[in-house]
Amino acid sequence: QNMALPSGLMTNEVDNEISVVKSKPLLYNVVKSLGLEVKTIREGKVKEAELYENSPVTGQILSLKDPRGFRLQTYRLSPNGSTGFTLKNEKQNLSGTYGQPVATAYGTFVLHRKPGVTFDKPLTLQILNPRLVADQLEASINVVVPQKKSSIMELSRVGMNPLRSEDILNELIRQYNADAIKDKNAEAMATASFIDERLDLITKELGGIEGRKENFKAANKIADLEAQAKLSLENASDNTKKLLDLGTQLEMIDSVLRIAGSSTNDQLLPTNVGMPGGLNSIIEEYNQLVLTRNRTLRQATPANPAVQQFNRDIASMRNLIRDNLRKSRASLQVAMGQVQDQLNQSGTALSKFPQQERVFRDIERQQNLKEALFLYLLQKREETSIALSVNTPKAKVVNPAYTANQPVAPKKNIVYLAAALLGLLLPGAFLYTRFALDTYVHSRRQIREALPEVAVVGEIPNAGAENAIVKKNDFSSFAESFRIMLTNMKFVLKKPVADQAAVIMTSSSVKGEGKTTISVNTALTLAQNRKVLLIGADIRNPQFKRFMNLAAKGLSDFLASDEMTADHYIETSSLNPLLDVIPSGSIAPNPTELLANPKFGTVLEELKTRYDYIVIDTAPMLMVSDTFNLLEYADLLLYVMRAEHTERDMLEFARQLTNENAKGKFAIVLNDVRNMHLSYGNKYGYGYYTEEKKKKWYEFLK
Repeated sequence: QNMALPSGLMTNEVDNEISVVKSKPLLYNVVKSLGLEVKTIREGKVKEAELYENSPVTGQILSLKDPRGFRLQTYRLSPNGSTGFTLKNEKQNLSGTYGQPVATAYGTFVLHRKPGVTFDKPLTLQILNPRLVADQLEASINVVVPQKKSSIMELSRVGMNPLRSEDILNELIRQYNADAIKDKNAEAMATASFIDERLDLITKELGGIEGRKENFKAANKIADLEAQAKLSLENASDNTKKLLDLGTQLEMIDSVLRIAGSSTNDQLLPTNVGMPGGLNSIIEEYNQLVLTRNRTLRQATPANPAVQQFNRDIASMRNLIRDNLRKSRASLQVAMGQVQDQLNQSGTALSKFPQQERVFRDIERQQNLKEALFLYLLQKREETSIALSVNTPKAKVVNPAYTANQPVAPKKNIVYLAAALLGLLLPGAFLYTRFALDTYVHSRRQIREALPEVAVVGEIPNAGAENAIVKKNDFSSFAESFRIMLTNMKFVLKKPVADQAAVIMTSSSVKGEGKTTISVNTALTLAQNRKVLLIGADIRNPQFKRFMNLAAKGLSDFLASDEMTADHYIETSSLNPLLDVIPSGSIAPNPTELLANPKFGTVLEELKTRYDYIVIDTAPMLMVSDTFNLLEYADLLLYVMRAEHTERDMLEFARQLTNENAKGKFAIVLNDVRNMHLSYGNKYGYGYYTEEKKKKWYEFLK
């Protein structure tokens, strides 16, 4: 599946998105959405098959009591009618109804019946921890960027069920886009919440500022500060003009009043000099009387009654004028006082306007700032509401999930090639490792290569039983191997003195190599037609009891006693009447001193005259020194080695024995040899005597 991210993303941002796509929360949501935590499995004849689209049942985990500790639970799911089911496992049996929660010790889950799918046979139901399923999905999903600096990602998954893989990838992209939209909406919702909080706060602040402005205007009796300031300035200018006019008029009245008060009846008074209304006419009438009188004086004397009448009228008019002037002056003075008061009031108001304007401007500036911020937040809230309503996916699906025509794995050619290489390399590696780590002796050939000067007189095959013995008329390969060994011994064994028995001593390096088995069966083979004596000289660890029932007393008791003859300790074997046995006897605390007793050689010389062969079973030579005390009595030392048990290092010990202690009378017998390592028998064999059980093919690898 291919998907395109928004263009313009840097390389590290694309890498971050890859990590987001494979994040555990997204994969967990995919698991829960598709119900992948509940699986149904159908058992087939060869293998199990997980059901998906053909599953008759779907399910989902509702809750887990221990989400970290729980891993999975397996049940045997069987139908129980059309609406129910039963669940069984080793611990519990449950019954439930489709669509109803099922409570268990680890949690609660629910199963749903898928219509149209037959459910008539039991199925295996697995309830898995969704976290573990998410971890498995994370490991199975691969996300790559095809080209550098590209905003396209390729998602792929390898799985057994194509439809399941397609659904997982499609659901993963859907969850990715939903998560991106959720993040965007979460940011927008946080922004909207912040804007709403700020709007409430600013509304309260704006109301407080408007109330402060209202109180300021009410306290200072201001409707419009600028208009009122302009009006006050105009009033002050008008009052100043009025005051100047009134002062001019008062000055003129004072001047006229001085003239009227100090002049004679012959002096005229000034007119049209800004007198109050009514005085100009009286002054003109006064001036006319004075002029008329003066014209009359040119024709008459001052005592003329007409002149006298004019003087009286002039004086009366003068008094009237003075009275009017005084009244006008008083009126002007009052008017000037009123104008001066108005002018003072205007000056006081104008002096307050700068401070009032500063305070008012500060209030108005705060109001304008809050109003602008309020309008800005309203605009952003609308933008946020629009962003919340837009749910554009972050990633565009270029190619929906699809399944390739050819399986991704396994590829036949690679499998065949790998099988061929493994078929060649594994056996070689196995054989190389086995032989490289193998430190044991396996065959006669290895002994001959290491000790070419030492005779290997026999190879004794595995008899299939721990206490195997050669029976009378026994024609098995085990018995025949002893006959061949005796034949070979004749070429090594020195010809004894007449009427003297040959003494054959058997020993080994360590315990467990089968020296006692060789001793007993050698004696039995020799006793087929000859008189043979078997002596148990391994008085530290007697083993004759494994083959025959013997008395508790024996060689150790004889050597420790004062008796000079061993007849009381000789028993006839129940296996062959020609075979006599001297048991090992009681376990002595000083076996080395007992075997070094000259009495052993004395009695042995006496017994040589009564038997054809004497076989002595001795202790392992690498572990104790008992056997070295008896070497002088032996005509032949049969040194037993056990195949796949004796270490190759023991060959060097055998070389030292040959050269230093048993030169000329030393021979090796290889015991418990596998058929494949025999130098006879398996190739030319004795199968016509007895039936050999054929081994399974895998037993040859042991």
